[in-house]
Amino acid sequence: MLAPLRLFEPSLERGRALTGAVRASLKESLEHLSAACEPVLPEVTGYLANPLDILRAGLPLPPEAFGSYFELGEALLGGDNERATNAARLLSGISPGSAELAFHRRGSSGAALLDKVLDQRCGDEAFGFAPIPEPLFLEFRELVNEGLDLLRRGFPDLHGEITAIISDLLFAQAPEGALMEFDGASHYQFWGLLILNPKHHRTPLAVAEVLAHESGHSLLFGLTIDEPLVFNPDEELYPSPLRIDPRPMDGIYHATYVSARMALAMETLAGSGFLTPEEGDWAEKAAEKDRHHFATGLKTIEEYGQLSETGREILDHARRWVG
Repeated sequence: MLAPLRLFEPSLERGRALTGAVRASLKESLEHLSAACEPVLPEVTGYLANPLDILRAGLPLPPEAFGSYFELGEALLGGDNERATNAARLLSGISPGSAELAFHRRGSSGAALLDKVLDQRCGDEAFGFAPIPEPLFLEFRELVNEGLDLLRRGFPDLHGEITAIISDLLFAQAPEGALMEFDGASHYQFWGLLILNPKHHRTPLAVAEVLAHESGHSLLFGLTIDEPLVFNPDEELYPSPLRIDPRPMDGIYHATYVSARMALAMETLAGSGFLTPEEGDWAEKAAEKDRHHFATGLKTIEEYGQLSETGREILDHARRWVG
């Protein structure tokens, strides 16, 4: 069903199709877990009734529901019934997600549940996402909306796809004294969520670039529900085009793909007529750097990558666009 939507160029249709597929997959999996637990863990089955009712009604569940689902599945596979029951209980109390893009501040009361599940699922890595003060949150929220508006005017297809896939934005920063600082992050266990660091994006154009980048990771998550991108073992590490530390081949693939997506965004905006001359120069230089990163990553993939059919098809579309 999704094969025709694996073209490189973004679209609202593709975003909606992927989000629908991910939600359908979650519903199917929760139905399976509910039925399997009924004879042995009926309490879990009872807790899953509410999220299933929400999904059957065609309503969205927020990213923390997906994280709790992975917690539940991991606990059941490990035979930890208490942990599974706790995860199902948490799932039962999660309300439907917002129809509008939701903004959250790490460490705020409004993000308490999302923070809790993020800490639970990401472990030590979650310490890299520290709270930000409310004035910075409010300032960056306005800037993100300006970046989204720039995409809406200058690249409506990408804007449509991003807003169809991304439902929630969490603003955070690196903790004081951190040796490495993130600019943006996403995770396959939290569908619809992007984490952004306000300190790294100071203009609407920079926001547009990071949205193109991080939503590209989410796009790949949605396209690989049934098959991974690569079959290389995670223990094998290779130089990454976007990180200083060696990464597994799956990470190399992601970095390579999103580099092409960033180049597409910057070149389209540069030619849109909505940028100042200075912004246009910035976008063109950013696109040139992104194309270089794509070529670097592609060389590593071609030399060492064990691509699935899905991975090969997606990469071929990206390669064709880059030219």
